[in-house]
Formats: sequence, C-alpha cells, structure tokens
Amino acid sequence: MSGGTLILLGIILKVLGVVGPWAAICFSVGGTFKLLYLVLGVRYGLVKLGSEMFLLAIGLAFIFAAIYARKTDDLVQYYAWLLSIGIVVKTLFVILFIRKQKRYRKELAVE
Repeated sequence: MSGGTLILLGIILKVLGVVGPWAAICFSVGGTFKLLYLVLGVRYGLVKLGSEMFLLAIGLAFIFAAIYARKTDDLVQYYAWLLSIGIVVKTLFVILFIRKQKRYRKELAVE
C-alpha cells in the first residue's frame, strides 16, 4: 500500500505544481516499493504471477509512450489517448492481480 500511496502523492504534487523534485522522488520510491513487493513476494512464495503481468507491461508501455509523446512536438496530440489507455490497462492489471492473490492466499490457507 505504501508504494501506491507514494505514487498517488507524486501525482497530487505534480497536479498542484509543487516546485522541486518531490513529485519525482515520490514516483521513484513508490515504484521501487511496488517492484520490491513483487520480487520478494515471488521469492518467498507469497505472490503468484501469471498472465496478468502481460497487462502490466502493456500498460507501462502505453504510459511511457505517452510521456515520450508529450515531449515530442509531432506526437503531442496522442498524449491523452496513450495515457488514458495506459491507465485503463494498468487498472485492469491491478484488479486481476488482487483477485488472483486473494484466491492464491485462500489456497495456501486451505493447505
């Protein structure tokens, strides 16, 4: 939860126009926390990965493409579409990931 909270805080800081590196720091630390959760969870058998990881990769690709498009004059008109699609795909990933983890933890509890 702390990784997602830090990313949300970074978004809020960016929207509010806070000067300084604080938004980028929140994004970086939040993303690192989320990555550590996945890596350590897989390593210790607490997280089961599956095909929903494909959605994460696609969502991130759209978001990174949106960031690139925003900084490129010829592609700036695609920014909103790419970002919107990336957010929708990542949201779908989160929903599927949480549902799968709940089922997996119930299986662990039964065994």
